[in-house]
Amino acid sequence: MAEAYVYDAVRTPRGRGKKDGSLHEVPAVRLGAKVLEAIRDRNGLDTGTVDDIIFG
Repeated sequence: MAEAYVYDAVRTPRGRGKKDGSLHEVPAVRLGAKVLEAIRDRNGLDTGTVDDIIFG
């Protein structure tokens, strides 16, 4: 069995998906990128050592 690690957990910003919502123009990929940046920055993570990422 391969080794697995839970490195950290970060919540994406919350907003309404409606036309007047604060995040309605932000693509999901951009929200995911912000999560990954936060994990990297908070933990001094060397992203070159990461093989897989699972969002859930």
